[in-house]
Amino acid sequence: MKDFLSIGKVAKLKNVSIKSLRYYDEIGILKPALTDHTTGYRYYKEAQLYVLDAISLCIELGIPLKELKKYASSDGSYDLQRLLGDAKDLAENRIRSMYRSLETLQNTINVLESRPGRAVPAGCLARTLLSRTVLTIPFDEFTDPEHYNPKLLSLFVKAQQLGLAASYPSGIIYDYKRGGTDKYVFVHVSPLTGEGEDGAPGNWGKNIEGLRTLPSGNYITAQSDKHRIDNAGEVFKMDAKELKNRTVIETDLLKEEKSSQSVNYELQILM
Repeated sequence: MKDFLSIGKVAKLKNVSIKSLRYYDEIGILKPALTDHTTGYRYYKEAQLYVLDAISLCIELGIPLKELKKYASSDGSYDLQRLLGDAKDLAENRIRSMYRSLETLQNTINVLESRPGRAVPAGCLARTLLSRTVLTIPFDEFTDPEHYNPKLLSLFVKAQQLGLAASYPSGIIYDYKRGGTDKYVFVHVSPLTGEGEDGAPGNWGKNIEGLRTLPSGNYITAQSDKHRIDNAGEVFKMDAKELKNRTVIETDLLKEEKSSQSVNYELQILM
């Protein structure tokens, strides 16, 4: 069995339950490379592990697992290029739908809610943002790509090591405090779809250093073609006293979020 992985080993490597692996076998989307008919034990080849990533993607996007069969060839391999292309189209459609819903919600809020002290500065917009879970590492460098990109890469590596799924958009967080400003680089993270032995999906919910939630709510935002987080006070018309104990976020923009093709970043501060 030197060249094979036991079902328990595969479950640990990919953070998926043994029960799920047996189910994938039953519906024919991930057959073991070898089954010991005496003991009933299932064994897999290392080359099969990528199929679990495809299964996780289908679950996350709401693609019925049985539809995965249409991407399979007679030898059991999968046309990942076609699967990923279809998944990308589905994800983009969902993002567009989500932002249309958010825009409708924001318009309703703007009509129903008008509170003193919530004036939006010129050049800024009010937006309702959902909560976001991010993985962070300290960042005491300049915001140019030479310093920012290596930190970002290390975050993706760290997320993978922790068993978390990292994704764009990424960005920078400034926590303004009495004694100074704590700075971080972040990426969005989510639990891997598979469950660990304790029933928790991967490392989700455990005490992970640098894992934090950016709260949902009404934000003042400002889009720009360059980093402006160091000038957040000027952008939001706030002095140092007003910024104290506040958090400013600067995030990369997805294509669907851009107000124009020339902008790349968005500053955000909770109202």
